Amino acid sequence: MAFKRALWHSGLTYQQTCYHCRTTVVRYTDYNLDFRPWYPDGFVYCPNCRGPLRHNELYAIKEDGTPVYPQTAAAPGAAKCPQCGKAVNLGVDRFCSGCGHKLG
Repeated sequence: MAFKRALWHSGLTYQQTCYHCRTTVVRYTDYNLDFRPWYPDGFVYCPNCRGPLRHNELYAIKEDGTPVYPQTAAAPGAAKCPQCGKAVNLGVDRFCSGCGHKLG
């Protein structure tokens, strides 16, 4: 059984730090996403360590590198990542969008 890529593309660029090697910043678009049942939103591979990185729409960035969907510390359920101190939403996020640290 073959897996299909999404038929739509948002045109957004995404950026996240690899949570395997913690050094590589990975930028990608919708066209780079692969889909498997265990990664239903899609994933990309880190070019440095080849580890799979889960995709999330919250990783979207503008052309100048600022986040499209900034998370605020005042949001309900917001807390700080114990690894890097970035604001995270514990009710929604499973990984920190800044450093990739597993939450909870």
